[in-house]
Amino acid sequence: MVKAGYRDDAKGKSGTAQLLSAVLDRGAGELDAAQLARAVEGLGATRYAAADDDTFTVGIHGLAPDADQLLSLFTKIVLNPRLSKTEIQREHTRLSDRWQHVGDYGDALASLAYSRIIASGTDYGRGNFVSSKEFQSVGASDVVSFYKTYFVPVNSVLMIVGRVNKVEFRKKILSNFGEWQGTQREVRRNWQKFSFENLKPKKGQIFLVEREKLTQSQVRIGFKSAPLKAPQHYSLVVGNVLIGEYFNSRLTSIIRDRLGLTYSIGSSFTYSKDFARFTISSATRNESTGQLIRKVLEILRDLKNGNISDDEVKMAKEYLIGGFPLGVSTLGAVALRWLSGYVYDLGPSYLNEFVPKVEAVSKADVVSALAKDIDLEDVVIVVAGEPKEIGASLKASRFNSVKRVKIKDLL
Repeated sequence: MVKAGYRDDAKGKSGTAQLLSAVLDRGAGELDAAQLARAVEGLGATRYAAADDDTFTVGIHGLAPDADQLLSLFTKIVLNPRLSKTEIQREHTRLSDRWQHVGDYGDALASLAYSRIIASGTDYGRGNFVSSKEFQSVGASDVVSFYKTYFVPVNSVLMIVGRVNKVEFRKKILSNFGEWQGTQREVRRNWQKFSFENLKPKKGQIFLVEREKLTQSQVRIGFKSAPLKAPQHYSLVVGNVLIGEYFNSRLTSIIRDRLGLTYSIGSSFTYSKDFARFTISSATRNESTGQLIRKVLEILRDLKNGNISDDEVKMAKEYLIGGFPLGVSTLGAVALRWLSGYVYDLGPSYLNEFVPKVEAVSKADVVSALAKDIDLEDVVIVVAGEPKEIGASLKASRFNSVKRVKIKDLL
C-alpha cells in the first residue's frame, strides 16, 4: 500500500491516480501486458491495482506453494512497471469514454453530485475526476511523475498474509526490495481545498440532478460525520446497523416494509483519513420522492431524540458480532483490516478489537452518539431523475428550496 491517492493529483490534473491504477500492471520488467497477464494467470493467481482518496493498493493473490514466483512478479509490478505510452493512451481513452456515460445512470449521477456537495470546501472535494476537459490534459508524463513521487519506500508498506516461512521469506523480500530506491524524507503534500461553484450547499436546499425519462428517482441523504478515531466510533457502528445496515433496521422496516416506498434502502459510513460521512441511499418512484425524503428525516429526528429500544441495540450488536468472522475469513480481508488500521493510525490493536469494542457498547452510548452526530441542520439531500415528476413530488411534500443541476454541469 502506498500512501497517496486522488487528493494527491497535481492541481489541474485530476484523474492521474486513477489512470495510473489502470496501467500499473499492464507490463512490468521484461514482460509486456499480455505476458504478465499469462504469467499471473498461469499460476491460477490474480493481481490488482486500485486507488482511492488516500491510498494506492497493489496486490497479488495465489497459492502458498507459488509464493516465490508471486513475489517475483509482484516486485516487477511495483518496482519496474513499464507505464508505456501506448497502454496509458489506451486506458486514457477508455476512462474518458466511461466518464462520458456517467450521465446515462441515475444512481451514478446522484452519487457523483452527493460526493461533491458533501465534501465541498475540503481537500476531498475534487474527487477522482473534475471534468473531461481537465482529464484531457493528463498525459504519460503526469502518470510517470506521480509514480516516481509517491512509490518510494518511506511512503509505502508491504504486507504478506498466508502460509510462508517467516524467516526464509523475509530474506527473499529483502532480496527483492532491499535496493528499492527513493527519497528517505517524508513525502511533501500539496493538498488543496476544492469546491464546485455550482454545487455549494445552502441550508435546507435539495439538489435535483435532471435526468429525463427515468421512472425512478435516486436519493442520497447524509451529513459529515465523526472520524474513525473518534471515541464514539463503535457506538456509531452499532447505531448505523439499527438505522439502515441490515434487514431489521428502522429504514427498512418503515420505508420499505410498512410504507412500500422502495425496494431497497440502506445506510453506511464512509471514511477517508481526514474526512468521514454518513449516507442513506435509496430509489423510489418519481411521484413518491418527496414522501420518502420526508419520512427518512422523521426517522433520523426520532433517533436523534433518543427513541431507541434495548432490543434494537441488542439485535444490532448480535448482527455485528455474528457477522464479523465472515468479514475477516479471507486473507485479503485480514490484510485490508490491518492496512486500514495502519493508514488511519489506529494502532496495532485495530485488527482484533472489533468484537470486544462492540460488546462494550451500551444503549446509552448509542443514544449519546446519535444525538451528537445526526446533523439535520447541515444535511445534504440529492435526487437524480425525471425533473418534472420529482419536482412536483418535492413541492407536494413542502420542499420548496430546490436547486436544479444539469448533467453537463457535472461532467
